[in-house]
Amino acid sequence: MALTNEIMGSSLVERSLFPSSSPSFQQKRGSFLINPVLVPLGNRRVLKLRKSAKFPVAAISEDLVKGSSSSLSSSSSSSSSSSSSSVPEEKPVKFKVRGVVTIRNKIKEDFKETFVKHLDALTDRIGRNVVLELYSTEMDPKTKAAKKSSEAVLKDWSKKTNIKAERVNYIAEFIVDSSFGEPGAITIINNHQQEFYLESITLEGFATGPVHFPCNSFVQARKDLPGKRIFFSNKAYLPDDTPAGIKTLREKELRNLRGDGSGVRKLSDRIYDYDTYNDLGNPDRGIEFARPTLGGSEMYPYPRRCRTGRGPSDTDITAESRVEKPHPMYVPRDERFEESKQNTFSVKRLKAVLHNLLPGLKSSLSAHNQDFNDFSDVDGLYSVGLLIKLGLQDDVLKKLPLPKIFSKIQESSQGLLKYDTPKIISSEYMVFLLSISC
Repeated sequence: MALTNEIMGSSLVERSLFPSSSPSFQQKRGSFLINPVLVPLGNRRVLKLRKSAKFPVAAISEDLVKGSSSSLSSSSSSSSSSSSSSVPEEKPVKFKVRGVVTIRNKIKEDFKETFVKHLDALTDRIGRNVVLELYSTEMDPKTKAAKKSSEAVLKDWSKKTNIKAERVNYIAEFIVDSSFGEPGAITIINNHQQEFYLESITLEGFATGPVHFPCNSFVQARKDLPGKRIFFSNKAYLPDDTPAGIKTLREKELRNLRGDGSGVRKLSDRIYDYDTYNDLGNPDRGIEFARPTLGGSEMYPYPRRCRTGRGPSDTDITAESRVEKPHPMYVPRDERFEESKQNTFSVKRLKAVLHNLLPGLKSSLSAHNQDFNDFSDVDGLYSVGLLIKLGLQDDVLKKLPLPKIFSKIQESSQGLLKYDTPKIISSEYMVFLLSISC
């Protein structure tokens, strides 16, 4: 009986605390975080909570849990967004980049070139100088164009005017952003009165290391060639792999080299436009000097020559007027002979004239016209000279009224009167052959 009352008492306590008999409790019981249980203790059953419950029991619905979690996530996201918005965006840092510009001087200058060179040195001090600008391989998202640096000028141009060295280095300093990227092109404006030969440009200060621009071209004055000269780095790209920042510049440079097929070419131009050979003859001098056009037909479309754009001749409209000496023929500026090549060509031409003229004089004037007796006579043409070995000195110089002057000319022009040693018998070539054979 006592056990029955105890059980009934415990059930009453349970019913009073948790009305499980009611339908609403059966429906909401699964929503409790911690459920009560009856634990048997000897002959009695005691109402206890789970050991994991260390906090007051509360009835929380699933919707409330979801709402709280969503509110927590929204609050965390709002706090993160507010924190991210509160942190200012990092602005690009500007830094300085140095460029070394190598310019090659002329070997010999006439009076006019020297005067213009000193005039450029004076005008460079007042702002008429050489201006450079860098272009990145990346695009600027705001302007939709290539990123550019600040303009820079060549320093100490006026101070280095009198330097007689073959190559002179100038310094140019550019200001770029930290988000500039890799430089891909550089533009140059020559505000001087005279052209100069730009050999190379080297940039130092980028994280990728030094960037080299092999130029090897003449930069014309702005009065002769309006606009900017464009040079690209030594990094090659396929057409489809060309970076977006320099793609427009490459297309512009290609148009400048091709030309548009109009106008008369100037000596300062560097346009590679082509035309047929319709200037081989000169019909204005007579019908016997007329020549047919070479190339341009369906059967023989080639050869081609550089287009000059000169007007037609007076007697034949299909023939282009010729350019006679001393007026030079048009050749793209970068393809013309430089000073060293031009001097070598002039010397070789003079040698060819002397080597063909003097033997003829010897055979017509000398009384003792002897042939070569052995190989030593042939070797003498390369070691001693032409006049002595051919016997022209004894026969001709005695008949001239000024033999002393002629002998001085001979002494000063011994290099011209000697034949160039063939490669097959030169000492360097023989050493090379011996090294290969060994």
